[in-house]
Amino acid sequence: MSLRAYLRSHAVRVVCSVAVVALLAVMLPVVGVERGATELVMLLVTVLEVTGLVWEWLRGRSFARGLARLAEGEEDALDVAATLPEPDYPEGELAWEAIQGVVRTSRRREAGLKQQMQEYRRYVELWVHEIKTPLAAMNLTLANSHGEDARTLSREVARVEADVENALYYARSTSVDKDYLLRRCDLGELARDAVKSRARSLIEAHVAVDLAGLEGEKGLWAYCDPKWMTFILGQLIDNAVRYRAVPERDGRQARLCFSASVEGTGSAEERVVLHVADNGCGISEADLGRIFERGFTGTNGRTHERSTGMGLYLVRTLCEKMGLAVGARSAAGIGTTIDIAFPRERSRAV
Repeated sequence: MSLRAYLRSHAVRVVCSVAVVALLAVMLPVVGVERGATELVMLLVTVLEVTGLVWEWLRGRSFARGLARLAEGEEDALDVAATLPEPDYPEGELAWEAIQGVVRTSRRREAGLKQQMQEYRRYVELWVHEIKTPLAAMNLTLANSHGEDARTLSREVARVEADVENALYYARSTSVDKDYLLRRCDLGELARDAVKSRARSLIEAHVAVDLAGLEGEKGLWAYCDPKWMTFILGQLIDNAVRYRAVPERDGRQARLCFSASVEGTGSAEERVVLHVADNGCGISEADLGRIFERGFTGTNGRTHERSTGMGLYLVRTLCEKMGLAVGARSAAGIGTTIDIAFPRERSRAV
């Protein structure tokens, strides 16, 4: 708080002090006090009043600055409140104790919420582990079955497995713990693993996959968690299949291309950018800026197969946890490209 603001907030006291000095100037000569003595008394009273005001301002200035930081809201409110200096005047002490009480209550609630989140996550992981057993049994049974009904049921089981996987990674994405292990990975191997995990849906949808952009190049490696990155690429493949081009409608065969480029070679900002491009229906300009929001489905999600709006949200969330940048380029009716940027230095990726 500035001195001017402090004086404005204490305007009544300032006016009273000025009034006291003015009354002394009038009354003392009336009762026979000499001019020199009157001026000395007025000076002493003025100095005492000004000193009192300035001392009170200086005493509460650090606490007021802390309150101003708290009011601005640019920093974590609890951290700012916890570091507020304790004032040494009654009103400030009462306010400080009240704020610290709020901090303690908030910390307890935060700890409780973290505990609930950890319990929820453990439950989801246990549920995923348990549900895999009947799903594996269903897949084994279907592998020995033939006919259109078996193929249809097999596709539905695959969709259930994908949804189960999404639930697991969503639970992990909301955890404050680091569940990932960054290590040097070959981008070509990651792409091939992701394609293998979605081979059935790619074949059934007649989507041609092009990995030539990741073959025969040196230096196409980056630090990431391979399991998380395979899941991320799997989500991008699922979207490419869901919003693929249909020859009868679009006049072109559905394609999915993986490629990579190195940017800023030799500099501190050197990074590898993985490009996952499809030639599907594309994304409208109005929707492009929101595709990474949780639950956003957009125009395509309403006109194509069922969409939860969670796939790209998980992609962005998991990328951010690993220190990766993700972006999208698209044109309606032409296709979509997802770019994932990997810092080349491990210390920058953590």
